[in-house]
Formats: sequence, C-alpha cells, structure tokens
Amino acid sequence: MKYEERKRLISSWLFNLLKRYEAPSHLDEAAAREEMVLMVEDINSEVPNLNENGLKDHLERVARFVRKNQTSRRWPTISIFVKGVRDNSKNFDEAHAIKSEKRAWDDPMIINAKRIKSGEGVDETYLTGKRRDELIRLGYINLEDIKPYEKSLARIRGKYQDADV
Repeated sequence: MKYEERKRLISSWLFNLLKRYEAPSHLDEAAAREEMVLMVEDINSEVPNLNENGLKDHLERVARFVRKNQTSRRWPTISIFVKGVRDNSKNFDEAHAIKSEKRAWDDPMIINAKRIKSGEGVDETYLTGKRRDELIRLGYINLEDIKPYEKSLARIRGKYQDADV
C-alpha cells in the first residue's frame, strides 16, 4: 500500500477506536486533532508493509491489545498504540498477511512472491510486466524486493538485444 493510503486507513481506524474513549480534558479541539495526526504518524511508522487486508487485520489485533491494556476510559497514549503495534508485528508474518487474502496456498502468484521476498530464483515474468505489476498491486511485493534481481534482468536483456543484431 502507498503511504497516503495507509495513513487514511489508520486514521479511519483510529478515529473509530477513539470514539469509545474520552478525549483528554486538557486538549481543545485543535490540539486533539493534532494529537490524532501524531498518533497516525507514529502507528504508521511502526506497522510492517502489508496489503490492505493484512493491515486491517493487524490494526484489529492492535485494537484488541489496546482494549486489554488501557486502564482508563481516556484516550490511550501513543505509547500504548506503539506497544500494541510492535507486540503484534512480532507475531505477524508474511504467511498470515497472504492468508488474509483468502487465496489458495498453491497459487503461483503467492509462491513466486514468497520466492522473491526470500531472494530465490523466479521466472523473469514475475519480475517484469503484468505479473510483477499484479504482485505489487496485491501488496505481495514492492519495487525494493525486485532490486536484487536488476543485474540479472539487465544481463538477460543485453543478451537478447545482442542476438537481435
């Protein structure tokens, strides 16, 4: 997911969660809004890179952590949100994020996304073109995951260009 998409999703989630709590009395409306913006930024900085469904699942687990650990009816602190995100992130693995998509484990897209994430060999078509774009759109990989393959792709392209001459 893109940064702004993540922030929007986290912001909506946070707003709905904080409705259950009383805003701190020392914050006026502008200060409360600023506090929420800071919370969103801090939560976003700690959340692993996930697709939309994975992020929603992750945030629900963070909400559960906050509900279990918040001792008052006032807004939870940024610290408790960050602890919840970190606590859940340790247990949140790539397989869980992919499983949230309700896709079969024998799906070639998932298999090749996992191979790319671990630096294994994959067919060139998963590193370029439509298949790569689909893997990125689904949130299974990002452009950083493909960087280790760039030298090999350049050599392959060079070999094919030389053969055309």
